Amino acid sequence: MNNHDYDEQRHFTRMAIKTQVTYTIKNTDGISHQGISGDLSASGLYMITDIALNKGDEISLVMNPSDDRFPPFVAEGIVLRTTVSEHNPDKFHVSMELTKTS
Repeated sequence: MNNHDYDEQRHFTRMAIKTQVTYTIKNTDGISHQGISGDLSASGLYMITDIALNKGDEISLVMNPSDDRFPPFVAEGIVLRTTVSEHNPDKFHVSMELTKTS
């Protein structure tokens, strides 16, 4: 029996992955920013950062795993939403759709 009070709309399993994310916002100054991933799926990424990204921002990112057995994860994505952290107003929760992975 399913105990969920909602319909699951995700098509891919999310994995809790907490690691550094280095990203740039396309069509801006090209400065790299840092974030920490929260979870990753085949189609999306959730991270926490100190930059208030806008819905629709196009992002290029690299996730560097702490384990040297795995290569960096390189991807591009589009920001779906950004919310201010309830616990720290200088941090932002960002959800994005991955549009390209390599």
